[in-house]
Order: sequence, then C-alpha cells, then structure tokens
Amino acid sequence: MHVRIVTFGLNVPVEAYAARAMHKAPHFSDWPGLLGKWWLADTASETFGGVYLFASPQDAERSRDTELFRGMFTNPALKDVTVREFDVLDAPTAITAPNLQSVSALREAT
Repeated sequence: MHVRIVTFGLNVPVEAYAARAMHKAPHFSDWPGLLGKWWLADTASETFGGVYLFASPQDAERSRDTELFRGMFTNPALKDVTVREFDVLDAPTAITAPNLQSVSALREAT
C-alpha cells in the first residue's frame, strides 16, 4: 500500500471549501486503486487536506495524471499545497490496521 498526505491553506471561507469538498468527493472514487480518502481540517491552524490510501505506488502515480490531482495546484481557493508520499510497512500495519490489509487484498483480487 501507499499513502499520500496533502495539506494546504485556504483563500476562501471554510464553509465555501466544505461545500466544494462535498461536490468533489464522489470524483475520487474514479481513481483506480484508491482505497480511501480522509478529509482533514485543523481550523485552529487553518490547515486542510487529505490522506489518501492507495493499493500500490503505481496507483498513486496514475492519480497524478488526473485533472483532479493537478487542479489542486492551480485552484485559487487553495494555497501552499504540499504533497508527501510514503510506502506502507505491511507487516506492522497488518497488526494495527488489519481491516485495511483485507480491503487491499480484496481490491487486488478483483
């Protein structure tokens, strides 16, 4: 599995961002190999973003070619966009998040 963590600030009110996020959320299900996305909000520090879990690094790589991914960097509502990616250590993750391992195995089988 592979994890992407994206963070950014906002140039729009939180309410406007939240409404737009609801509109965009269904489009992430079009990304093959995306096992889940968690939407992040820390209003105290005005930091927002997402944690993406991919079945493989190749799936994460393919998602970078989408308008949805590229749009984060050109969206005037977002500022200071950062993207970090990590491989997942499978053995300890199987202990602490066994359900995620099962989901990944199911996705790979289909």
